[in-house]
Amino acid sequence: MEPLLVACLCAQWCGVCREWRAGFDALAAHSPRARFLWLDVEDAADLLGDYEPDNFPVLAVQRGADLVYCGALPQQPGVWLRLIEELDGLGSDEAAQRAARLAQTCPHLPDLRGLAGR
Repeated sequence: MEPLLVACLCAQWCGVCREWRAGFDALAAHSPRARFLWLDVEDAADLLGDYEPDNFPVLAVQRGADLVYCGALPQQPGVWLRLIEELDGLGSDEAAQRAARLAQTCPHLPDLRGLAGR
């Protein structure tokens, strides 16, 4: 099973995002099985296409081609870590079911694997 790709979609002009960066980096250190990506939406606008977050920062988590989470969360490392651990425990069928639901609510977010190669 592919490891999770955990992305924080943010904006440099967003003070909350700038303050959250250290917390996000600490999460990456606690989750060695996942790949973490800090992504400024303005720097990656060409790759994000029509996707525009309603709020910042946004946590987006993908396993393989399946987007299993996409949404804003409070900037509390424990909350993010629990969710990441829960998502890491999903089987492939559960991941596919979550991805099917998210395709309805978050249809414009591109495949994070393409963004991770930047």
